[in-house]
Amino acid sequence: MLKALFFDLFGTVVDWRNSVIKQLEKKNYFVKDKINLEEFVINWRLKYLPILKKVNNKDISWKKLDELHLIILNEVCHEMKIKPLSENDKLVILDFWHKLNPWPDSSSAINQLNKNFITATLSNGNIALQKDLLSYGNLNFDFIFSAEHFYKYKPHKVVYTGAVKHLNLKPHECALIASHKNDLLAASKCGLKTIYI
Repeated sequence: MLKALFFDLFGTVVDWRNSVIKQLEKKNYFVKDKINLEEFVINWRLKYLPILKKVNNKDISWKKLDELHLIILNEVCHEMKIKPLSENDKLVILDFWHKLNPWPDSSSAINQLNKNFITATLSNGNIALQKDLLSYGNLNFDFIFSAEHFYKYKPHKVVYTGAVKHLNLKPHECALIASHKNDLLAASKCGLKTIYI
């Protein structure tokens, strides 16, 4: 019997791409550079999985996602030949990831599912980032689970098995809801049911 639903956040529950682009448009940081903001945001995100893999492989020391976002922001700015940003501007841009708009039906769907299931996030986002996202988007999950709890990033198996153990459940009693096939495949290998959206 299914008892708990774990949710990926980025792309599954919240619209990271359009949210970050719109916030960048309002700030006009890159007007003089004449860059394509969508290209900038996609390039930023393309570095996401490779740097997570480096952390999981211990090629670099453990860092929270906010810290990794800063590292790859600097890399993308350099590669796209964007004029140097002030440290304050970088912090403002990093904060965009804390204010991502949910998909139109995310909040109501979670509220409905809460009536019959335990609901929880299972995200690579650090705890503070997730708390900001849930507050900003009115997303009422029962629990927050983060890679930060396990010092590994998805798709490492300890993230999935660790979250299940924290709820004192068995893997087959839980499902991962996500829009990323690699995430779902990893969860499936750990015995969780999977729901692709």
